[in-house]
Amino acid sequence: MNLSDMLRNHARRRPMHPAIVSRGREVSYAQFDGAVDTAAHFLLEAGIRQGDIVGVSLKDTLEHVIFLFGIARLGAIILPMDRRWTAGEKERTAEHFQAKLILIDEGDDVVQGNVPTRRLDRPLAGASRARPSLIEAAQGENLPLVLSLSSGTTGRPKGPLLTHDNFFARFLIYYVSLTLTEHDRFACASPLYFSGSRGFSMCILYAGATLVLLPPPVPTSQLIREINDYRCTSAFIVPTMVRRLMDAHQGEGPCFPKLRVLISTGAALFPEDREKALKRVASNILNFYGSAEGGGVSVLAPHHPPEERNSVGQIVFGSNVRIVDDNFNDLPPGQIGRICYRSGGTATSFLNDPEASAKSFRDGWYFPGDLGYVNDRGFVYITGREKDLIIRGGVNIYPNEIESILLGHPKVSEVAVVGAPSAEFGEEVVAFVVSSEPIDGEELRDYCSIRLAPYKVPRIFRFLQDVPRTSVGKIDKQALKRGFAS
Repeated sequence: MNLSDMLRNHARRRPMHPAIVSRGREVSYAQFDGAVDTAAHFLLEAGIRQGDIVGVSLKDTLEHVIFLFGIARLGAIILPMDRRWTAGEKERTAEHFQAKLILIDEGDDVVQGNVPTRRLDRPLAGASRARPSLIEAAQGENLPLVLSLSSGTTGRPKGPLLTHDNFFARFLIYYVSLTLTEHDRFACASPLYFSGSRGFSMCILYAGATLVLLPPPVPTSQLIREINDYRCTSAFIVPTMVRRLMDAHQGEGPCFPKLRVLISTGAALFPEDREKALKRVASNILNFYGSAEGGGVSVLAPHHPPEERNSVGQIVFGSNVRIVDDNFNDLPPGQIGRICYRSGGTATSFLNDPEASAKSFRDGWYFPGDLGYVNDRGFVYITGREKDLIIRGGVNIYPNEIESILLGHPKVSEVAVVGAPSAEFGEEVVAFVVSSEPIDGEELRDYCSIRLAPYKVPRIFRFLQDVPRTSVGKIDKQALKRGFAS
């Protein structure tokens, strides 16, 4: 299959329906499908053919989305690139994956090296543009679509190669378990470089709904106003933005009273934050757990039993989840082990990286590096990351649990718990805290002492103005560890 085929269908069946709305610009499905052909012609003229890899280092604009489908229509492969990367980072990533071209915006620096760069110097969509000649979409079994990079560019980059069929299987999860439909006006308020933003945006357009692009950076008050003014019915934002929305909204009730569903994914949204957000942000927030490599795993919805509030939700449509030991043996419900899962949306390997593939993939199952368990009702619980696990005096300590407790303190707005070397215990528990009001470590230590076993209580507290983040917006615990050791 080729995902871009459905755009042609929408252009015939609902040609005037808005495909994308983006702060002053709007294109119908007839215009959008034509613009995708324009992008495909642009790529053909640049020498791109089926199977070639194209780096996409573009702003979060209509053209970015158009080129995602233009690349797909040719049967070429999308290589996402964060515009915030340096030219050197882009060069290394492009050369590692043997890209044939890098797309950049007008005014951006040309990437040096062996991979040619092409600038976009004009809009691709608009009522005045002539319809280009139709391009027949590439077809083929397991047609590759995107190298869905899931982290920054430190060290050797890893790229799980996802196909058109993988994406369609993910779309089914979004339609069935996240309730997205062709009637939605879906707000995407995160960079399109993020795998979640890219996946949801393409999903919405595949369904024939309306994508509303509202990328950062904008003041939180403006985002609230825009989502309401654009009459959005669904949205995707990251947990960090959920917390900012709670802080910014001063009125009674939720700031998005007409939003049918708000999807939060990419990092943990702890129970205390979630309960506040259901009152102050939107009444139907879905916590969606998954990964760029493996696809969707579980979703926690407001109607789920309150006793499951600490979980990451119930297993989604089409996904199979196992909890295994180090020998790949299944563990019983409730017992902590290594989480692995697979669905039609799961990658099978990292491109050109057999060593990393062997660590993360086995017999079609993907290991995200999370530790946890599944109870007898199908709810998934995350207890920590394998690499984040703290072993203090021979006892396993899971940072997620401590972080959840600390976030319950009214003065704590963000927290990250890591292990630091200790001559006495092997590792010691360290908490990095961002506070909304003045607070000291003694107060937080007392707070934890009545809620946690003594060995779990952080011995060291470090207070920050902000926590470092990776290129996909997650807290960079490795940077915190390095900073603590230096």
